[in-house]
Amino acid sequence: MGSFLLSTGRGIGVACVVSGLLFSGALVGLQPAVAMAQEYEAMLPNTLQRELHKVESEYREGIRAVNAAETERLARQAAGAAEADLRALDDKVGQLVTKAEKLKIQADYLKELYEAKKREYKAQ
Repeated sequence: MGSFLLSTGRGIGVACVVSGLLFSGALVGLQPAVAMAQEYEAMLPNTLQRELHKVESEYREGIRAVNAAETERLARQAAGAAEADLRALDDKVGQLVTKAEKLKIQADYLKELYEAKKREYKAQ
């Protein structure tokens, strides 16, 4: 009975430590996004507009890369490539899509912020 309680206590302790590390890692991972948002909000409308164009350009490049990777996958599938090769290409497409989605979210955020700053500066 005593050894059961001791092992249960250790298991709970390990779970607490692991969850604490995961939580602190998540906080560290979120800080750059918060800092970037604060940096954007401090920009003037013209600077925001340039940043918006830059992010939109990166997004378009990301979409082109996704389309190229999908075309490559379809060509290899038609040529009878191995299943492992197709899975690797699927992973590549998934990573490119995730990157493009993040860029689109950032571009949408910048667009809304630019419009708000533009209205704010016109009102002054």
